[in-house]
Amino acid sequence: MKKIDFRSFLHFFIAFTVIFVLLTVIILQVLSSGLYKSTDENIQKLASDPLKLASIALSGSNDGIFNGTNNGIHSSSVEDSSDYLKTAGDFGPNVTIVVYDAKGNILNPSKLDISDNLILNSVKFDSSTLNSIKSVSVTNPYGQDMQFRTETIESKFKPSLTYIAYIQILVNTNQLSESLSRSRVIIISVMIVFWFVSLGVSIYLSQWSNRVLYKAYEKQKSFVENASHELRTPLAILQNRLELLFQHPNASIIDESENISESLNEVRNMRILTSNLLNLAKRDEGLKVKLTYVDKSFFETIFENYQMLAENRGKTFTSSVELNDNKIEIDESLIKQVLTILFDNAIKYTGDDGEIHIDIKEKNGNLIMRVFDNGEGITPDDREKIFDRFYRVDKARTRAKGGFGLGLSLAKQIIDHLHGKIQVSSNTPKGSIFTVRLKV
Repeated sequence: MKKIDFRSFLHFFIAFTVIFVLLTVIILQVLSSGLYKSTDENIQKLASDPLKLASIALSGSNDGIFNGTNNGIHSSSVEDSSDYLKTAGDFGPNVTIVVYDAKGNILNPSKLDISDNLILNSVKFDSSTLNSIKSVSVTNPYGQDMQFRTETIESKFKPSLTYIAYIQILVNTNQLSESLSRSRVIIISVMIVFWFVSLGVSIYLSQWSNRVLYKAYEKQKSFVENASHELRTPLAILQNRLELLFQHPNASIIDESENISESLNEVRNMRILTSNLLNLAKRDEGLKVKLTYVDKSFFETIFENYQMLAENRGKTFTSSVELNDNKIEIDESLIKQVLTILFDNAIKYTGDDGEIHIDIKEKNGNLIMRVFDNGEGITPDDREKIFDRFYRVDKARTRAKGGFGLGLSLAKQIIDHLHGKIQVSSNTPKGSIFTVRLKV
């Protein structure tokens, strides 16, 4: 099981918790305001004409119109009342109008239906609902809770005409409240389920976010161990050779030439190793690609130098360059470095009859570079690891030839940064083929 970073897990879990809490609050708020929107708009319309509301409340029906005598009631035509209701709002069976005097006493007549009587016996004047729409819960004489959206307005009638000081509009929202309660339970339940799911997601993300760090740490640890091992051997040899020199203090340089020569070889090996390690460290920090246009003469110049090096080693070198266009766009420095690494690798691992051939082609927008040799070859198992740092097929023979297992790793690092591919395959009848493909 992968290790869990508790701090990362806690950060992710807290973030998910905050998100789900905020999301739940926002959804519930939007749901509540949307559910009561039409009810609140109807209350606002009804509150636009207090005179008509007072007439309806005091007459006990929808056909009473206020006239300012006997508490403001006289009978009028249904047509007049009906016209008012169309413009002022929906006065349905779930709407109750309650009028109060200045002391908060109810002025509604008792000749109302049973439901209105229950409301009148339960409701009390509440100044907090004055000129604002709120949700209130009223308990009737039978112990049942009734939910309302309500607003209380000031009548502003002349005291000489009526005792009415306040008018309260009550709209029963029992069904809406029940629907809202069910929706809240569902939403909160779903959010709780997702909150528990976020627990597992937080564990996964904490592992995933640290995977790169753990991988880099393991790679760095392995790199330091391998580098220490590689430096330990030449240092030990150098120490032994120098100690041998001290054992013969009167010997001449010619007498100790072998020890001096071997010491210089180890110093040279350490210089190459440290140079390669420095190059790898620089590449890890990131490559800066500088693209320029080159023609076939760029490769031919490089191959002339390779020709001289091969002749000095008693080996045969050939090359071919085929470019469809006159010029291609590449990073000269990086491409030259890759070719040099592959050429140097081929030189090291071919015998006295060594033959090396480098083929450069441009095909379908790709630059294909292939390096052939007739050396020892690489087994299928070793091909999978050949580009790993410090990996060598035969450590003893590789060290004897001055190799540290860093060149091919550096070449792959460069090609990967250039978004290309590098592969190795068998050559016929023996040897290896390194193939590089790059978009140009």
